[in-house]
Amino acid sequence: MLAASLRADSGDLSMYAGFLINTLSASLPAEMVEVERKRGLFGRAKEDSPVLSVGVLFGDHRYTLRREGVGKPVVAQIRHESGGVVMRTETVGMDVWSSQLASALAEYAKSHAAAAQALQKLTSPEMP
Repeated sequence: MLAASLRADSGDLSMYAGFLINTLSASLPAEMVEVERKRGLFGRAKEDSPVLSVGVLFGDHRYTLRREGVGKPVVAQIRHESGGVVMRTETVGMDVWSSQLASALAEYAKSHAAAAQALQKLTSPEMP
């Protein structure tokens, strides 16, 4: 059910990433959630700038949704990292990405109450 919820509306990265950012960043430590926004004229990104990528780190795996620009297709990737070094990057379909992120989040939630609340939000019927 969580994987299906994670896939829902993922075609609109700004809306989907916004939901992920709000839900996961409120429930996970800041170092686990990475957001890249479109930069403006002077190379600065504002909080309301369109999202270009969102990534969530669980252990040595980073789950990332990325696009080259606004209106461009979304690419789902799972990276294996060790000591800050990317060992392998795998581009996968949204079904695989969603399923693996859901598994990682569910495992993390077993020992972290805030993550368990995020799981509940991600699977609620009110999700966009």
